[in-house]
Amino acid sequence: MAMRLQLVEGIELLDEWAESASQAQRNIIYEALFAVGDGSAFLIYDIFGDPGDRGNFVVAVRPDLVLKVLLRRQESSFAVRYVGPPDGEAAGPGGDVVLSSEEPSSPEGG
Repeated sequence: MAMRLQLVEGIELLDEWAESASQAQRNIIYEALFAVGDGSAFLIYDIFGDPGDRGNFVVAVRPDLVLKVLLRRQESSFAVRYVGPPDGEAAGPGGDVVLSSEEPSSPEGG
């Protein structure tokens, strides 16, 4: 079954990232976005899910570039949550790609 998803949120974040990205980086991210939209990303890229939120995924586009998306299957849409290096918002301790919640919490839990 083919899945077609529409990008409905995070375009501003993508535009902001693209201002400082090289043309090659933009091209590869746009390819990944098309793959998410047509459902083939899971066949092409390494995908890491968030055990705390089953709708969030990190697409490992290149070793130095990841794309974090929120899938909304019921609405046939997706949102961009992060674009950049894996040691940014989408990475955990040691540089391992993991997902974080939308609102960061302090180490003290508050």
